[in-house]
Amino acid sequence: MKNIICGIDDQYCQHCGAMLLSLFESNPGAITIYVLSLELSEKSKNLLKELVDSYQKQIHFIDIPSELVLNFPMKSTDYPSLATYLRLFIPQLLPFEVDKALYVDSDIIFKKDISALYDSDITNYALAGMEDAPNQNALRLGFPESDLYFNAGFVLLNVKYLRDMDFTNKAMAYIRDCREKIVLHDQDVLNALLHGKVLFVPIKWNMLDCFYRKPPFIAKKYMRELHENLDSPAVIHFSGPLKPWHYGCLHPLRKEYFNYSRKLSWGCQRPDYGYVFNAFKFPVSLFIWFGCTLEKAERLDRKIRFKKKR
Repeated sequence: MKNIICGIDDQYCQHCGAMLLSLFESNPGAITIYVLSLELSEKSKNLLKELVDSYQKQIHFIDIPSELVLNFPMKSTDYPSLATYLRLFIPQLLPFEVDKALYVDSDIIFKKDISALYDSDITNYALAGMEDAPNQNALRLGFPESDLYFNAGFVLLNVKYLRDMDFTNKAMAYIRDCREKIVLHDQDVLNALLHGKVLFVPIKWNMLDCFYRKPPFIAKKYMRELHENLDSPAVIHFSGPLKPWHYGCLHPLRKEYFNYSRKLSWGCQRPDYGYVFNAFKFPVSLFIWFGCTLEKAERLDRKIRFKKKR
């Protein structure tokens, strides 16, 4: 039995559907889905339930009122929604008999069986996860770089361990007392409280957007592993601001998302044209519109601004 958790609102229901469809098609056997619901409509719940039932899996919805996360750190320009903070409540909300569960962001597509990962022995760890792209986040949060900073979008949780350490209450206290340190939302909170208690796993289980840049944005120690898994990862994580369902996303595996989304009558059928102009200021949005990657568009924008100053 695999326990899978996702946290969504109505905006991400269709993307969660594509993620679950890819999970079911690449992972035989018993699976129970726990959806942490931030005011998810009955329509969205019914759509997800019909999908899960069609694969003879189980699904449970855990409703969380928006007031609980309304004042958590989040800027209007941030691309995650407040639903990202829902994972901080997992130890309190899951049934007591659930000791282990895999938390999965909805911008993920499964391509292979994850049994080898799920069966990992994490008895003495808070979670198993993958090291994030090179950054200074450990130093920013005040813990040793040697503990490493993990990506929280795909983590195998030792739920019993987290319950025993009263993780949720510690997370609420951290948000209250260290709000000024929080930049990457709940991922910062998880790392600040759980560093040194993490089993790091191969990168094939969480292939981030930035690994597909040219050159790839990844620690050098992973380069060999990257080349072995670049074209056929076990798990694709569209972790950047431009998702496959956004016009301007140039991820080389973006079609993998639509392979599953288009199988859903209510799934995303084509990229959204409006997002680029809503999310990025001119001229960055215009450069993306004409086919530049986000990184190239931002470089061009900086060049233009530099020339203007001169």
